[in-house]
Amino acid sequence: MRTDGVDIFGASDIGKKREENQDHFMVADLRRQLTVRQTDIPDKQNAELFGCQQGSLMVVADGMGGHQGGEHASHTAVAASAKYVLDMMQWFLKLAADDEQEFLDELSDCLKSVQKKIWSAGGPGGRHMGTTVTMAYLLWPRMFVIHAGDSRCYLLRDGQFRQLTTDHTIAQQLIDSGGMSPDDDAVKNWRHVLWNCVGGGDQQVRPEAVRCSLQHDDILVLCSDGLTGMLSDETIRLIISSTDSSEQAVRRLIDEANRAGGEDNISAIVCRIDQPDDCEGDQPVGSFDTTIV
Repeated sequence: MRTDGVDIFGASDIGKKREENQDHFMVADLRRQLTVRQTDIPDKQNAELFGCQQGSLMVVADGMGGHQGGEHASHTAVAASAKYVLDMMQWFLKLAADDEQEFLDELSDCLKSVQKKIWSAGGPGGRHMGTTVTMAYLLWPRMFVIHAGDSRCYLLRDGQFRQLTTDHTIAQQLIDSGGMSPDDDAVKNWRHVLWNCVGGGDQQVRPEAVRCSLQHDDILVLCSDGLTGMLSDETIRLIISSTDSSEQAVRRLIDEANRAGGEDNISAIVCRIDQPDDCEGDQPVGSFDTTIV
């Protein structure tokens, strides 16, 4: 999907070993109802008056739980997230810098709202169905990410490939605590065990919030662990760097993940930023804010 300033494409694949695809994703183009066709107001003042005229929403959810519980959880998460953002469209009209924290709080409340829906839908026997959610909201030149679980959001800028989100797994906690590496057997045994997700038997979700400025030629990747479990970060970087479009990148990522074994469902969204040079953000790739609320 190519819209003004961005080239976005997403896809999901069942993989080689699963009987059901419990992943879901969404790419949405958000537009203002008011479009200025002619005005003598300078562009900068026009933006101050009316804010951005277009934004993008990307969501990846990786469900878990037997008897179609995971598929239902991820479907509910994606649909409910989109509905929540739609109800927040007053934010989309104009977002000043002073409003960003409140906006992030609203997006965090989105996951908490989805948590309630999944918990109430689970019933007495389905409390353990759950899903990861990684949601990116682009409002040029800013990006806001809300995240729970071990799906990921990456940013490629000037050759540097950086994971913006944190894996909410026991394995990552062991690594972060020091003294253990990803290759340790103890870490490997816990790499698929989540301490935080939407649903999953816990009544509380702890959303992770990330915000950063975007720049011309940035490339974003949202994906489930069916991709990252099969391909290294370097392989993902090389693929998205060597393809000409987001669609080509996504299809190659999925093909390579399946070629590597396809152990899980595979979902990926790639977004290429193509904004004018004079509209660039001012943050380096390593500069972004992350909080867990």
